Amino acid sequence: MMRKKKITIKDVAKHAGVGVGTVSRAINKAPGISQETKRKVFQSIRELGYTPDRIAQSMRSQKYKNIAFFVDLSNIAFAQIAKGIHDELGDLGYILSLCDVGTTGVSEKVGSFLEGRKFDGVILAAPDEDDKELQELVTTLGIPVVTLDRDIPGIPAGIMTDYYSSVKKATHYLLSMGHRGIALIKAGRNIRPARTSLEAFLSVYEERGIPVSEAVIKEGEFTNEFGRRAMLELLPLIREGSVTAILCLNNQVFHGILAVMRENGLEYPRDVSLITMEDYELTQLLNPAVTVIRRPLLEMGRSVSHVLVKYIEQPELYGKLPPVVIPTEFVIRDSCRENTARRGY
Repeated sequence: MMRKKKITIKDVAKHAGVGVGTVSRAINKAPGISQETKRKVFQSIRELGYTPDRIAQSMRSQKYKNIAFFVDLSNIAFAQIAKGIHDELGDLGYILSLCDVGTTGVSEKVGSFLEGRKFDGVILAAPDEDDKELQELVTTLGIPVVTLDRDIPGIPAGIMTDYYSSVKKATHYLLSMGHRGIALIKAGRNIRPARTSLEAFLSVYEERGIPVSEAVIKEGEFTNEFGRRAMLELLPLIREGSVTAILCLNNQVFHGILAVMRENGLEYPRDVSLITMEDYELTQLLNPAVTVIRRPLLEMGRSVSHVLVKYIEQPELYGKLPPVVIPTEFVIRDSCRENTARRGY
Protein backbone atom coordinates (compact mmCIF):
# COMPACT_ATOMS: atom_id res chain seq x y z
CA MET A 1 0.00 0.00 0.00
CA MET A 2 1.48 3.30 -1.09
CA ARG A 3 1.71 6.00 1.56
CA LYS A 4 -0.11 9.20 0.67
CA LYS A 5 2.29 12.04 -0.12
CA LYS A 6 2.36 14.68 2.62
CA ILE A 7 1.34 18.10 1.37
CA THR A 8 4.01 20.71 2.14
CA ILE A 9 4.05 24.48 2.21
CA LYS A 10 5.93 24.37 -1.10
CA ASP A 11 3.02 22.52 -2.68
CA VAL A 12 0.64 25.22 -1.47
CA ALA A 13 2.88 27.99 -2.80
CA LYS A 14 3.12 26.35 -6.21
CA HIS A 15 -0.65 25.72 -6.35
CA ALA A 16 -1.44 29.33 -5.39
CA GLY A 17 1.22 30.80 -7.66
CA VAL A 18 3.02 32.64 -4.84
CA GLY A 19 6.23 32.28 -2.90
CA VAL A 20 6.69 30.09 0.17
CA GLY A 21 7.22 33.20 2.32
CA THR A 22 3.89 34.61 1.20
CA VAL A 23 2.12 31.40 2.25
CA SER A 24 3.84 31.53 5.64
CA ARG A 25 2.86 35.18 6.19
CA ALA A 26 -0.74 34.43 5.22
CA ILE A 27 -0.95 31.51 7.66
CA ASN A 28 0.55 33.58 10.48
CA LYS A 29 -1.68 36.60 9.75
CA ALA A 30 1.31 38.85 9.05
CA PRO A 31 0.68 42.32 7.57
CA GLY A 32 1.47 43.35 4.02
CA ILE A 33 -0.54 40.74 2.11
CA SER A 34 -3.51 41.67 -0.06
CA GLN A 35 -6.91 40.14 0.57
CA GLU A 36 -6.87 38.58 -2.90
CA THR A 37 -3.53 36.87 -2.21
CA LYS A 38 -4.80 35.60 1.13
CA ARG A 39 -7.88 34.24 -0.59
CA LYS A 40 -5.78 32.35 -3.14
CA VAL A 41 -3.48 30.92 -0.46
CA PHE A 42 -6.30 29.65 1.77
CA GLN A 43 -8.19 28.27 -1.21
CA SER A 44 -5.10 26.24 -2.11
CA ILE A 45 -4.75 25.09 1.50
CA ARG A 46 -8.33 23.82 1.47
CA GLU A 47 -8.09 22.16 -1.93
CA LEU A 48 -4.80 20.40 -1.15
CA GLY A 49 -5.70 19.53 2.43
CA TYR A 50 -2.56 21.16 3.85
CA THR A 51 -2.12 21.16 7.64
CA PRO A 52 0.52 23.58 9.02
CA ASP A 53 3.17 22.00 11.25
CA ARG A 54 2.68 24.13 14.35
CA ILE A 55 5.60 22.55 16.23
CA ALA A 56 8.04 23.31 13.42
CA GLN A 57 6.64 26.82 13.12
CA SER A 58 7.14 27.40 16.84
CA MET A 59 10.74 26.17 16.77
CA ARG A 60 11.57 28.49 13.88
CA SER A 61 9.74 31.57 15.13
CA GLN A 62 9.91 31.04 18.91
CA LYS A 63 6.15 31.63 18.86
CA TYR A 64 3.94 28.87 20.23
CA LYS A 65 0.53 30.33 19.39
CA ASN A 66 -0.59 29.40 22.90
CA ILE A 67 -2.08 31.70 25.56
CA ALA A 68 -2.63 30.77 29.22
CA PHE A 69 -5.66 32.09 31.12
CA PHE A 70 -5.45 31.82 34.92
CA VAL A 71 -8.81 32.29 36.63
CA ASP A 72 -11.08 31.09 39.44
CA LEU A 73 -13.68 29.10 37.51
CA SER A 74 -16.06 28.81 40.46
CA ASN A 75 -17.36 32.17 39.22
CA ILE A 76 -19.65 31.07 36.40
CA ALA A 77 -19.35 34.43 34.65
CA PHE A 78 -15.77 33.51 33.75
CA ALA A 79 -17.07 30.70 31.55
CA GLN A 80 -18.54 33.30 29.19
CA ILE A 81 -15.43 35.46 29.43
CA ALA A 82 -13.30 32.40 28.59
CA LYS A 83 -15.50 31.76 25.55
CA GLY A 84 -14.89 35.31 24.35
CA ILE A 85 -11.14 34.80 24.84
CA HIS A 86 -11.24 31.47 23.00
CA ASP A 87 -13.17 32.91 20.06
CA GLU A 88 -10.95 35.97 19.67
CA LEU A 89 -7.72 33.99 19.99
CA GLY A 90 -8.99 31.54 17.40
CA ASP A 91 -9.64 34.41 15.00
CA LEU A 92 -6.10 35.68 15.62
CA GLY A 93 -4.46 32.28 15.11
CA TYR A 94 -3.84 31.38 18.77
CA ILE A 95 -5.17 28.68 21.07
CA LEU A 96 -6.28 29.01 24.69
CA SER A 97 -4.99 26.97 27.64
CA LEU A 98 -7.27 27.38 30.66
CA CYS A 99 -6.15 26.87 34.27
CA ASP A 100 -8.54 26.99 37.23
CA VAL A 101 -6.54 28.54 40.11
CA GLY A 102 -9.36 28.73 42.69
CA THR A 103 -8.81 31.18 45.53
CA THR A 104 -5.96 29.61 47.55
CA GLY A 105 -2.45 28.46 46.66
CA VAL A 106 -2.71 30.42 43.42
CA SER A 107 1.03 30.98 42.79
CA GLU A 108 1.76 27.26 43.26
CA LYS A 109 -0.98 26.32 40.78
CA VAL A 110 0.25 28.86 38.23
CA GLY A 111 3.84 27.71 38.59
CA SER A 112 2.89 24.06 38.25
CA PHE A 113 0.80 24.73 35.15
CA LEU A 114 3.59 26.71 33.47
CA GLU A 115 6.27 24.11 34.18
CA GLY A 116 7.28 22.31 31.00
CA ARG A 117 4.86 24.28 28.83
CA LYS A 118 5.53 27.09 26.39
CA PHE A 119 3.26 30.12 26.07
CA ASP A 120 3.39 33.39 24.17
CA GLY A 121 1.42 35.30 26.80
CA VAL A 122 -0.77 35.14 29.88
CA ILE A 123 -4.17 36.56 30.86
CA LEU A 124 -4.51 36.80 34.62
CA ALA A 125 -7.66 37.25 36.72
CA ALA A 126 -6.06 36.94 40.15
CA PRO A 127 -8.45 36.44 43.09
CA ASP A 128 -6.18 38.65 45.26
CA GLU A 129 -4.22 41.59 43.88
CA ASP A 130 -1.93 41.58 46.96
CA ASP A 131 -0.58 38.06 46.33
CA LYS A 132 3.16 38.92 46.36
CA GLU A 133 4.30 35.42 45.37
CA LEU A 134 2.07 35.48 42.33
CA GLN A 135 3.27 38.98 41.37
CA GLU A 136 6.90 37.88 41.58
CA LEU A 137 6.21 34.79 39.50
CA VAL A 138 4.34 36.38 36.62
CA THR A 139 6.59 39.45 36.34
CA THR A 140 9.63 37.21 35.73
CA LEU A 141 8.12 35.01 33.01
CA GLY A 142 9.69 36.94 30.16
CA ILE A 143 6.44 36.97 28.15
CA PRO A 144 3.61 39.51 28.01
CA VAL A 145 1.09 39.26 30.87
CA VAL A 146 -2.12 41.29 31.10
CA THR A 147 -4.72 41.37 33.82
CA LEU A 148 -8.47 41.19 33.53
CA ASP A 149 -10.01 43.89 35.76
CA ARG A 150 -7.12 43.89 38.20
CA ASP A 151 -4.62 46.47 39.49
CA ILE A 152 -1.31 44.61 39.94
CA PRO A 153 2.00 46.53 40.05
CA GLY A 154 4.21 45.85 37.06
CA ILE A 155 1.49 44.15 35.00
CA PRO A 156 -0.61 46.16 32.52
CA ALA A 157 -4.36 45.80 32.60
CA GLY A 158 -5.91 44.52 29.38
CA ILE A 159 -9.39 45.75 30.28
CA MET A 160 -11.06 47.79 33.00
CA THR A 161 -14.81 47.34 33.46
CA ASP A 162 -16.85 50.40 34.42
CA TYR A 163 -18.60 49.09 37.53
CA TYR A 164 -18.66 52.56 39.05
CA SER A 165 -21.31 54.05 36.76
CA SER A 166 -23.82 51.21 37.06
CA VAL A 167 -23.43 50.77 40.81
CA LYS A 168 -24.09 54.51 41.20
CA LYS A 169 -27.18 54.22 38.99
CA ALA A 170 -28.45 51.23 40.98
CA THR A 171 -27.91 53.01 44.30
CA HIS A 172 -29.58 56.22 43.08
CA TYR A 173 -32.47 54.13 41.76
CA LEU A 174 -33.10 52.47 45.13
CA LEU A 175 -32.78 55.72 47.07
CA SER A 176 -35.20 57.42 44.66
CA MET A 177 -37.73 54.70 45.48
CA GLY A 178 -37.54 55.59 49.17
CA HIS A 179 -35.03 52.92 50.24
CA ARG A 180 -32.62 54.25 52.79
CA GLY A 181 -31.33 51.03 54.33
CA ILE A 182 -29.67 49.37 51.33
CA ALA A 183 -27.46 46.38 52.09
CA LEU A 184 -24.41 46.06 49.83
CA ILE A 185 -23.16 42.47 49.53
CA LYS A 186 -19.89 42.12 47.67
CA ALA A 187 -17.30 39.40 47.20
CA GLY A 188 -13.56 39.87 46.97
CA ARG A 189 -11.61 42.22 49.20
CA ASN A 190 -8.42 42.96 47.32
CA ILE A 191 -9.64 43.32 43.74
CA ARG A 192 -10.54 46.37 41.71
CA PRO A 193 -14.24 45.56 41.03
CA ALA A 194 -14.99 45.32 44.76
CA ARG A 195 -13.16 48.57 45.54
CA THR A 196 -14.72 50.65 42.79
CA SER A 197 -18.21 49.29 43.51
CA LEU A 198 -17.93 50.22 47.19
CA GLU A 199 -16.64 53.68 46.25
CA ALA A 200 -19.62 54.21 43.95
CA PHE A 201 -22.11 53.03 46.56
CA LEU A 202 -20.70 55.25 49.31
CA SER A 203 -20.40 58.27 46.99
CA VAL A 204 -24.16 58.28 46.35
CA TYR A 205 -24.95 58.28 50.07
CA GLU A 206 -22.43 61.06 50.58
CA GLU A 207 -23.93 63.13 47.74
CA ARG A 208 -27.35 62.84 49.35
CA GLY A 209 -26.12 63.42 52.90
CA ILE A 210 -27.44 60.07 54.15
CA PRO A 211 -25.37 58.11 56.71
CA VAL A 212 -24.40 54.49 56.00
CA SER A 213 -24.24 51.83 58.68
CA GLU A 214 -21.29 49.40 58.44
CA ALA A 215 -23.73 46.66 59.44
CA VAL A 216 -25.32 46.73 55.99
CA ILE A 217 -22.05 46.29 54.05
CA LYS A 218 -21.15 42.62 53.78
CA GLU A 219 -17.85 41.46 52.30
CA GLY A 220 -16.68 37.90 51.80
CA GLU A 221 -15.84 35.10 49.39
CA PHE A 222 -17.14 34.32 45.90
CA THR A 223 -19.38 31.56 47.22
CA ASN A 224 -22.96 30.52 47.74
CA GLU A 225 -22.06 29.94 51.41
CA PHE A 226 -21.01 33.57 51.90
CA GLY A 227 -24.32 34.68 50.39
CA ARG A 228 -26.16 32.51 52.89
CA ARG A 229 -24.18 33.89 55.84
CA ALA A 230 -24.64 37.49 54.76
CA MET A 231 -28.39 37.03 54.26
CA LEU A 232 -28.83 35.31 57.63
CA GLU A 233 -27.11 38.27 59.29
CA LEU A 234 -29.44 40.67 57.47
CA LEU A 235 -32.66 38.81 58.28
CA PRO A 236 -33.33 40.60 61.61
CA LEU A 237 -32.70 43.98 59.95
CA ILE A 238 -35.08 43.14 57.10
CA ARG A 239 -37.80 42.01 59.48
CA GLU A 240 -37.55 45.16 61.59
CA GLY A 241 -37.59 47.32 58.45
CA SER A 242 -34.15 48.91 58.74
CA VAL A 243 -32.98 47.10 55.58
CA THR A 244 -35.45 47.28 52.71
CA ALA A 245 -33.22 46.61 49.68
CA ILE A 246 -30.21 44.50 48.74
CA LEU A 247 -27.58 45.25 46.11
CA CYS A 248 -25.60 42.05 45.46
CA LEU A 249 -22.46 42.26 43.33
CA ASN A 250 -21.81 38.59 42.55
CA ASN A 251 -23.99 35.91 40.99
CA GLN A 252 -22.70 33.04 43.16
CA VAL A 253 -23.41 35.04 46.30
CA PHE A 254 -26.85 35.86 44.89
CA HIS A 255 -27.75 32.16 44.82
CA GLY A 256 -27.09 31.91 48.55
CA ILE A 257 -29.25 34.96 49.19
CA LEU A 258 -32.15 33.43 47.26
CA ALA A 259 -31.84 30.16 49.17
CA VAL A 260 -32.09 31.87 52.58
CA MET A 261 -35.04 33.95 51.41
CA ARG A 262 -36.91 30.84 50.29
CA GLU A 263 -36.12 28.97 53.51
CA ASN A 264 -37.41 31.87 55.60
CA GLY A 265 -40.53 32.71 53.60
CA LEU A 266 -39.25 36.02 52.26
CA GLU A 267 -40.27 37.25 48.82
CA TYR A 268 -38.95 40.03 46.65
CA PRO A 269 -40.01 42.75 46.12
CA ARG A 270 -42.71 42.31 48.80
CA ASP A 271 -40.28 41.95 51.72
CA VAL A 272 -37.08 43.32 50.24
CA SER A 273 -36.11 44.87 46.92
CA LEU A 274 -33.33 43.08 45.07
CA ILE A 275 -30.63 43.94 42.50
CA THR A 276 -27.78 41.67 41.45
CA MET A 277 -24.82 41.43 39.08
CA GLU A 278 -24.87 39.59 35.71
CA ASP A 279 -27.75 38.93 33.36
CA TYR A 280 -28.35 35.25 32.64
CA GLU A 281 -31.12 32.67 32.50
CA LEU A 282 -31.88 32.73 36.23
CA THR A 283 -32.28 36.51 36.54
CA GLN A 284 -34.47 36.60 33.45
CA LEU A 285 -36.68 33.60 34.25
CA LEU A 286 -37.27 34.22 37.96
CA ASN A 287 -40.72 35.62 38.67
CA PRO A 288 -40.53 38.58 38.99
CA ALA A 289 -37.50 39.01 36.72
CA VAL A 290 -34.54 40.53 38.56
CA THR A 291 -33.06 44.00 38.03
CA VAL A 292 -29.37 43.59 37.17
CA ILE A 293 -26.06 45.23 36.42
CA ARG A 294 -25.10 43.64 33.12
CA ARG A 295 -21.53 43.09 31.95
CA PRO A 296 -20.78 42.21 28.29
CA LEU A 297 -18.87 39.04 29.19
CA LEU A 298 -18.01 37.90 25.67
CA GLU A 299 -16.79 41.39 24.79
CA MET A 300 -14.60 41.40 27.90
CA GLY A 301 -12.92 38.19 26.77
CA ARG A 302 -12.46 39.36 23.21
CA SER A 303 -11.03 42.73 24.25
CA VAL A 304 -8.46 41.41 26.72
CA SER A 305 -7.30 38.87 24.12
CA HIS A 306 -6.89 41.54 21.48
CA VAL A 307 -4.71 43.66 23.79
CA LEU A 308 -2.50 40.70 24.75
CA VAL A 309 -1.94 39.60 21.15
CA LYS A 310 -0.99 43.16 20.22
CA TYR A 311 1.66 43.08 22.96
CA ILE A 312 2.91 39.69 21.73
CA GLU A 313 3.20 40.78 18.12
CA GLN A 314 4.48 44.30 18.92
CA PRO A 315 6.61 43.82 22.07
CA GLU A 316 7.84 47.42 21.96
CA LEU A 317 4.30 48.47 22.98
CA TYR A 318 4.19 46.35 26.13
CA GLY A 319 2.70 48.29 29.03
CA LYS A 320 2.21 51.45 26.95
CA LEU A 321 -1.38 50.93 25.82
CA PRO A 322 -4.30 52.09 27.98
CA PRO A 323 -6.67 49.31 29.04
CA VAL A 324 -9.88 48.91 27.09
CA VAL A 325 -12.74 50.36 29.14
CA ILE A 326 -15.71 47.99 29.14
CA PRO A 327 -19.12 49.61 29.78
CA THR A 328 -21.80 48.11 32.02
CA GLU A 329 -25.56 48.52 31.82
CA PHE A 330 -28.17 48.94 34.55
CA VAL A 331 -31.22 46.91 33.48
CA ILE A 332 -34.42 47.66 35.40
CA ARG A 333 -36.96 44.85 35.78
CA ASP A 334 -39.52 44.02 38.47
CA SER A 335 -37.55 43.02 41.57
CA CYS A 336 -37.73 46.39 43.34
CA ARG A 337 -40.66 48.38 44.69
CA GLU A 338 -41.12 51.72 46.39
CA ASN A 339 -40.54 51.90 50.12
CA THR A 340 -43.52 54.06 51.00
CA ALA A 341 -42.44 54.45 54.64
CA ARG A 342 -39.34 56.34 53.50
CA ARG A 343 -40.58 57.90 50.23
CA GLY A 344 -39.16 61.35 49.57
CA TYR A 345 -35.60 60.83 50.79
